[in-house]
Amino acid sequence: MEDNFDLACIRIGTSYAFDDAVALASRTLGKARILMDEATREFSTNLFIAVAMQVSVDKESGMFKDMLELIVDPRWDSAMQILQSFPNNRPIFTGHVAEDWLDRFEKKFERLESGRADMLVKRSYIHWKAVLDAPKNIPRRKKQKPRDSVQVFNPESLENAMTLLNSIKQEKKTGCDSILEAAQINDGYRAIPNAKKGVVKLGEAKHNFENLVEPINRLETGLVLASCMKPQDFHLTPILLLGEPGIGKTYLATQLAESLGVPMEKISAGGAQGGFQLTGSHSTWTAARPGALIALLATGKSASPVVVIDEVDKIRDSNCPVLPVLLDLLEPGTGRNFKDEFFEMQFDASKVIFVLTANSLAGVPASLLSRCEIFNVPLPDAKQRLRIIKSVAEKLRMKTGKQIALDKGSSELLAERVDIDLRRVTFLVEDAFAKAIQSGDAVACVLIPKRGNREGAMGKFEVGRVLH
Repeated sequence: MEDNFDLACIRIGTSYAFDDAVALASRTLGKARILMDEATREFSTNLFIAVAMQVSVDKESGMFKDMLELIVDPRWDSAMQILQSFPNNRPIFTGHVAEDWLDRFEKKFERLESGRADMLVKRSYIHWKAVLDAPKNIPRRKKQKPRDSVQVFNPESLENAMTLLNSIKQEKKTGCDSILEAAQINDGYRAIPNAKKGVVKLGEAKHNFENLVEPINRLETGLVLASCMKPQDFHLTPILLLGEPGIGKTYLATQLAESLGVPMEKISAGGAQGGFQLTGSHSTWTAARPGALIALLATGKSASPVVVIDEVDKIRDSNCPVLPVLLDLLEPGTGRNFKDEFFEMQFDASKVIFVLTANSLAGVPASLLSRCEIFNVPLPDAKQRLRIIKSVAEKLRMKTGKQIALDKGSSELLAERVDIDLRRVTFLVEDAFAKAIQSGDAVACVLIPKRGNREGAMGKFEVGRVLH
């Protein structure tokens, strides 16, 4: 099919026009590979017929692009205004069959809420646009899964979820349809990361973070083994990083995600709604939403995003405890059939890479410890901290294009302050850099917080000198 076919086949002004529009809709939309529930597909087809006839009358040589432009024209105040325009042009629909069809179509959209109408027209536009992505003049071959990938989302399960979503009130499902639309991309398949490349890139982090060498070595071992396995066998044992806040635990997860070229998500295990963050909440609940995992896998290209479960030593009982959910996720067998409660749909979360963090082992359940490899992460020493400070400054220079030097004396003093965590160190360097830009200075001097005072409080800084 051409990217912009004309509508000359519709014999406007004759009794055959409606039949021609119906036939065109059937031929055209049958080529669109997109997952939709039956009610939405029927609406899209009816809208196609009405728009095709309208464009054929308005333009002597109407084209498919004119149909697409009509339903996204910014001059419309709402989708309902588009729909109401067709009965106003009733003379276009000549003949008893066409008139009866228009009456039925009008009764259906008159019962729609405004938000529902907006969603249906938006979905119709996506449906029509999919025609342009359909194979052109290429013999159909047996569908093959993408290379080095696994099927995270089952098409049949997605179709059932779409049908369920169609029955949910509009205010609860706003934006949720986009998750299901994204999930069907590549027929639900998601890529397994290139483990060999990940090993090389991850190894570079060891030179800057000596306190993370042990967990990095373990991750490298897991990636080397995974690189020799089939995609369906890809799995990295979850790791638990133990240590004080701000020592680089989250940084390791960030480096792992960047090395593998996958997204990262951080979830707090200490929250009262910890379980809901992962599983989503049932659509009958107030403020129900899908879980973070299904959204992460649906909207991304990877089957193995990095998920940080923060502060697992603060797990607590609640209406939706996170512990049972985590225990299921950390076991490959049960992770393959993880269920999102909002969509009532199972999907494969067994390839997700989990990094857990805790300040101490005191509050971590034994059942969780048994599923992880535990690493004590020591405080970074002054030399490592200085490298981090210099690295932050170099990134700022690259991103801003400002060749501002970092004051050597204040940088070294900040590196020696092991009582200041790495998050705060980064902020102090950024603050110094920003002040240098504002004042036009070529050198950024870091303000060093006093010892024993709350960091960041006004009047609690000294420039380039540590107060004891």
